[in-house]
Amino acid sequence: MTVDASQGSAHSLAVNQPLLFISHRHDDQPIADVIRKFVSDRSGGRVTVYQSSSAYADSPRVGRELHRELKENLWAAGVVILIYTSPDEDWSYCMWECGVATLESPETKIIVLQCGPRPPSVYTEAVRVVAQDLIDIQKFTNAFLTSRDFFPNHDQAVAPGFSANGEQVLDAARQLHGALDEVILTHEEGEDWATVPFLRLQLTYAEVDTIRELDDVEGRRAVREAARVNEIDSEAKRIFGIGRIEQFSPFSRLIEAWQQGRPGESTKWVEELCEQIRVGSHWRRPRFGWELMQSADNADRAKYSPIMSRVRSVPRQRCHQFNVYFSKFETDDNGAVKIGFADERQAKPG
Repeated sequence: MTVDASQGSAHSLAVNQPLLFISHRHDDQPIADVIRKFVSDRSGGRVTVYQSSSAYADSPRVGRELHRELKENLWAAGVVILIYTSPDEDWSYCMWECGVATLESPETKIIVLQCGPRPPSVYTEAVRVVAQDLIDIQKFTNAFLTSRDFFPNHDQAVAPGFSANGEQVLDAARQLHGALDEVILTHEEGEDWATVPFLRLQLTYAEVDTIRELDDVEGRRAVREAARVNEIDSEAKRIFGIGRIEQFSPFSRLIEAWQQGRPGESTKWVEELCEQIRVGSHWRRPRFGWELMQSADNADRAKYSPIMSRVRSVPRQRCHQFNVYFSKFETDDNGAVKIGFADERQAKPG
């Protein structure tokens, strides 16, 4: 497929350079930065890198339509590197990019850089590069620098003066492996079980400043509209009735997911939580109203009450974070909350 370079598709075509596209989640930008710098430096500028999150690479241009820009560059790319970290995250957009890349150009290579314990299910049979395995990194580096067919339709080695698996290649591989090791979070396999649901919301400094100027009602509304999800555990996802949610997604998305599972249920607990955060944004201790939330999980008969346990200022990110736990209350057959019931089956001292 021929793409007009004047349309911003890939200026690499205009200068007859191969194009490498880095597909990644926003949170994985540090890993993408390492790959982009490695490719640019080691190729001596002979490879164009498209990284949407970097000002130092080809990326979506101001005033252009984002999807069109992405499609044109994906169609022009000879190689797409998919940076894959944790299966718990939402990979739908990255999968879309990989699909677009191979739709018009089936010869395009998709290289999975596996940065966690498991590969993406779509590419379980594909040859992958395990980022924390030095041998895998060496194989990738050797192919990138010395193979004449690393980029389809480009029959020249990126570094023609390098010998296959020579000392220059090995040195480049060691440096790439070390740089990746510094930015990749270690995902250790193990058991993880939350005793109570946990949610961390955040507001920017500017948003908190605005909330402090509002009255109670407007302040709660502002919290509901502005708060974003910084972290959420599996138990909180379960009671909200949502399987996956991107980091920094609006808190309102969690509320909408819960309402879909519990249509018509009271949302007083939402107002209660927003009030706690509003008061916490003033660095004051909130009062707990103990408004109850019914879990979106129909198999769960318990009810939950949000308790904001901590407020933290994060200067580096210019935001305030609010830790929220959901206290669990068991209910009887009529749905009434059981508090302080003695267990008659407990053995009496005799």
